Amino acid sequence: MAEEKKLKFIDFIDIYLRSFFIQTVWNFKGMVSLGLCYALIPVAKRLYNTKEDLKAFLQRYLSFFNTHPYFSSFALGSLAALEENYANGRLDDPEQIVKFRNAIIGPLGLVGDQLFWAGIKPASILAGIAGLIVTDSLSIKLIYLALFLILYNAPHLYIRYMGLKEGYKQSFGVYKILKIEHFNFLLNPYKIIGGSALGFVIGYMLISSAAQHTSYLAVFLISLLSAAYLRQSKQMVYLPIVVPIVISLIIGFFFKGL
Repeated sequence: MAEEKKLKFIDFIDIYLRSFFIQTVWNFKGMVSLGLCYALIPVAKRLYNTKEDLKAFLQRYLSFFNTHPYFSSFALGSLAALEENYANGRLDDPEQIVKFRNAIIGPLGLVGDQLFWAGIKPASILAGIAGLIVTDSLSIKLIYLALFLILYNAPHLYIRYMGLKEGYKQSFGVYKILKIEHFNFLLNPYKIIGGSALGFVIGYMLISSAAQHTSYLAVFLISLLSAAYLRQSKQMVYLPIVVPIVISLIIGFFFKGL
């Protein structure tokens, strides 16, 4: 009986580190397929020995693939488990690996975008801005910069680890984890952080504007109200950003000419 081929701890460390470079060779044809293939090279080296097996492995991963960069670890862990099963004869058809790889693209991108681009990233930036505007001290500003980096990177590094671990453990079943409610333990605290930071920034700017000149206060309030109205009326995403800027510039030039 042939010895079972098993991935080792060092292989997972290698995959984890390689996952940081998954977008390095991003392209329009395959998106992050080359990055995915690169991250899984430790799997190929551990499980396959013949030229034919290695060639077939590469062909499974060089077609189109896209994902949220941080959530790629869920795919990497699952695919590593499936390749291990295939190499040991527990999975008969390698086409199942390809189909799974294609099917997981949507859930990875959807949950990753919701959690990071719409939640953790803006909340971390707002927290950093809130710290920067309250002091002129460079040393304190650097502390807040470090806080921003920790706030953003701590969950990102954790998700990379968690995804690799759970993906390998769950294999085909990893899609059950890929629902935003399973990540509320991360998202909800950042909603509080982001909301608190936004309220602080708005309040600080309101007081600062009133203290400098009534015209500054008028510009700030008009811009704020227009942004809130456009956002509430569900206009295109860029309008609540662009329109207040244009209004601020017009009113600013008007007051400057007086």
